[in-house]
Amino acid sequence: MRRLIIGAALLALAAGSAHAQSAPTDKMTIEVTRAELQIIGQGLMELPYKSVAQLMIKLQAQIDAAEKTKPVDPAPAIVPKAYPDAKPN
Repeated sequence: MRRLIIGAALLALAAGSAHAQSAPTDKMTIEVTRAELQIIGQGLMELPYKSVAQLMIKLQAQIDAAEKTKPVDPAPAIVPKAYPDAKPN
């Protein structure tokens, strides 16, 4: 019985790694919100580090690059309000 379980586990592991090796390597661009990106990152963190380390490094580099090129919103101008009880000089 143990051999059957170990054999099934090895077969599943081999199938998973074979799928990863035969996956297409063409580049894609997707748009996600920060919340969605956080969920993706959390999901990747649950996988073995050895499997996702390079992907996590690539994603972090892309996030850092996007943060650097993101336009900074200028602070709103502060306009002083006229005081109704102020006396003109």
